[in-house]
Amino acid sequence: MISFSKEDIFLVTGASSGIGRAVALLLNQLGAAVIITSRRKDKLLDVQHEASYPENMFIEEYDLVVDIDKHSSWVFELSSKYGKLSGMVLSAGVSFVKPLNLVSYNSLQEAQDILLNAQLMLIKGFAHRKVNTGKSSVVIISSDAAMFGAKGMLEYSSSKAALLSASKVIANELYSRNIRVNTVSPGFINTPMLIDSINKGETSEYALNYAGQPEQVANVIIYLLSSHAKWINGIDIKVEGSFCTDR
Repeated sequence: MISFSKEDIFLVTGASSGIGRAVALLLNQLGAAVIITSRRKDKLLDVQHEASYPENMFIEEYDLVVDIDKHSSWVFELSSKYGKLSGMVLSAGVSFVKPLNLVSYNSLQEAQDILLNAQLMLIKGFAHRKVNTGKSSVVIISSDAAMFGAKGMLEYSSSKAALLSASKVIANELYSRNIRVNTVSPGFINTPMLIDSINKGETSEYALNYAGQPEQVANVIIYLLSSHAKWINGIDIKVEGSFCTDR
């Protein structure tokens, strides 16, 4: 049985919806203190209201797209405010779908900034010895799109693939500091991002037939954050249920 105490403090980005929200609520239910962050304070307040222990759910409105180079110092500030972090879940993300002829350097850079560079700078901050507990875990949400060559997914897939590669380097570098780094790569998950993609005609409604629930991914993430996974480092776990070949 996995359980945490309120002294176990976790930072969850992208916590206003989808997988991040499910992770934050489950961590809180299991006893941990959770710092939840996104650009939508109103949505974060909804998550806090739904929490089993709202007094242990702390809201930090923050935009990961702005001033990326300052993300490391922001994580440092959070640890000074709340205490050293036991773990971090990087769940913030945006879908990028367009054909190759519409891809530009600027659009590639935008995707990389949001899906790759922002995540790396957060990890850089977390890795500081004054920020983490010394026995800690980072879980990065990647995607099975990193390895699946779906049409129109160049910006998204290439950024996620780079994130997977970067996570291996970081896992090797930080393991000597007792920081584990792993990735989880979901397939289609029934989140607002998937629904928005379907509404825009970027993804077939057929995808919903194969979509899992955020809570199913959250269970895997919780395991990786816990001491039960203390011998697991530098791996990617795919959570994709029935594999859909028609994308």
